[in-house]
Amino acid sequence: MASEEPLDSLSLTDQAVLLGVVALDRDGETPVQTPELRRVCKARLEDVETVVGTLTEADVMRSLYRLEDEGVVEEVDRAETSPTGKGRPAYALNDSPDAIVDAIEDDLVEGMDSS
Repeated sequence: MASEEPLDSLSLTDQAVLLGVVALDRDGETPVQTPELRRVCKARLEDVETVVGTLTEADVMRSLYRLEDEGVVEEVDRAETSPTGKGRPAYALNDSPDAIVDAIEDDLVEGMDSS
C-alpha cells in the first residue's frame, strides 16, 4: 500500500495523472494506456483552478514512470501492439482508489471530481 508521504511529494502533474488512473479504475477501465489516460486527464483538468499546465503524452508517460517507481501503479502486459509492432504499456493501480485519493492534494481532487 502506498504511504501518503510519497504522494505528497509528487508534482501536481503526477497527482493529476494518478487521479486519472483512479477515475478509470473506478469505471472498470484499467489497465489504461497513455493516449486514453491523457484524454481523460485533459478533460478532467479543464475546470481545475490549480495550475497544472498542458499535459502532453510525454508528460503522462513520464508521470507513469515516476508513479511506477513509487509503487503506486504497475505496468501490465496487455499483449497489444502498436501499428509499428511495438508493445504499448498499460497501467493499473497498486493501491485502493480511496487510499490514493485521500493522499492527494484536496483542491486537485475536488476540481477533477467535479469535471
